[in-house]
Amino acid sequence: MFIVLVLFVGLYAVLSAAIVRQLEDERFTYRENFVWAVFQIQRQYFLIQRDIEAAFGRSGLDEDAFEEIMLEYEILVSRVFLLRDGEGFKVLFSVPEVTASINSLQDRIDEIDRAMANADGLKTKLEELYRLLEPMGEPLQQAVVRTTNFVSVYNAENIRSVKRNIEILTYLFFVGVVAIAVLGGFMIRQRQRVFAADIAAQKARQEQEVIEEAADYSKMHALGTLAGGVAHEINTPAQYIQNNLEFLSDSFSGLVDAVRRGKADPSAKLDYDENKIEFLVQEVPLAIDESIQGLERIAEIVRGIRKFAHPANDVIELISITEEIETAITLTRNQVKHIADLDVNIQSDVTEVNGRRNHLSQALINLIVNASQAIRETGQRRGRIELSVTSDADNVYIRLRDNGTGVPEELRDRIFDYFFTTKERGVGTGQGLPICRKLIQDDFGGDLTLSDDYIDGAEFVIRLPKFNPSYVGHSAPNDTQGPGDLSALLR
Repeated sequence: MFIVLVLFVGLYAVLSAAIVRQLEDERFTYRENFVWAVFQIQRQYFLIQRDIEAAFGRSGLDEDAFEEIMLEYEILVSRVFLLRDGEGFKVLFSVPEVTASINSLQDRIDEIDRAMANADGLKTKLEELYRLLEPMGEPLQQAVVRTTNFVSVYNAENIRSVKRNIEILTYLFFVGVVAIAVLGGFMIRQRQRVFAADIAAQKARQEQEVIEEAADYSKMHALGTLAGGVAHEINTPAQYIQNNLEFLSDSFSGLVDAVRRGKADPSAKLDYDENKIEFLVQEVPLAIDESIQGLERIAEIVRGIRKFAHPANDVIELISITEEIETAITLTRNQVKHIADLDVNIQSDVTEVNGRRNHLSQALINLIVNASQAIRETGQRRGRIELSVTSDADNVYIRLRDNGTGVPEELRDRIFDYFFTTKERGVGTGQGLPICRKLIQDDFGGDLTLSDDYIDGAEFVIRLPKFNPSYVGHSAPNDTQGPGDLSALLR
């Protein structure tokens, strides 16, 4: 567009210069009035005739009168030569009558010069001059008339030409104004688009920051909700570890007391009841095994908390579905075990997907807690939660079902809205499901949906695109990308 404008300005400048130059040339061409020039020749012709006739009418012809007439004749000759050879009168010779008259007058001048050279006496010379000039009256009159007509037509043509050129410049000017306006509008529009893109990018960044902060808050809120259950899960193995250690400590003290050493015989002797020895042989290994199992259980819970609470980064990496499920189950075990039976069924050979660590387990924890709360609301003694993993050619599906209260039909379209909740104040924030859905969409290129055809409670489906080796190690989508952008890269 800018190049077109530059070309237009160049064309306008060239045409303007050409038209101005043409006007200058035309002004130079007819700066002398053609009619006036021919009329002056005719006037000089009449003046010579009048003076000759006046000289013949006087009683005597003196030298002064002759010289005056000859001076007027020389003026006539000079005007004829000026009209014939002048730079500004060449166009005039396109009129046939003018050309014929000037040529005839020039021939007469040559003939007059020869006749006057051969004539004797002033009177004879004047008679020859008068005789030879007299036939030129009518041709000069025709030349004046034709020149007048020619000048009228010529000026009209010049005016039309100038008008046409001015119209061309005017049209070009308006076209230029329109082109500049269009270019200006285009540039303003481009600036608006850039500005809008910057605003959209800034808004997207702010939204991303808010979502990340909300996700961190949701994660901490989930940890807070599960803290009591996790503490109970840790307390149970810690309690029997303590009991076993106390038993082992007492048993060891008894053994030490039962060992006796005599002064004469330094060898040790065991003074202990045989039944007690048999009891220790059976119970001590069991106490040690239980303690080891308790420590492993505590370590498992700690690992789950550490994995879940570890800050997420922006790197897309290979995520193990089974590890994320184990973390979610570990942290929600105490929340669920008194309410429902949690069954896990993995029917897919695909166990790894691309995504950001901890976000899948965060979504699963939210869904499991919601399922347990929905089952508790039904008042049934023990409910059922099923977690299954399947796959097809393109995606892995994680389905979590419960036989709780389900989702009313009128609320199905709102459960993924931010800050919408059906729970009591202080129990729910209305951010869990929408944040989890956003995490699955942005960080895995998948989706979190509620099944329409499940009627025994509620079924939530997490769809995850299958593992793409070429995308591991890349950063997560930036602020300006939506769920579809990452989804396209993962396909």
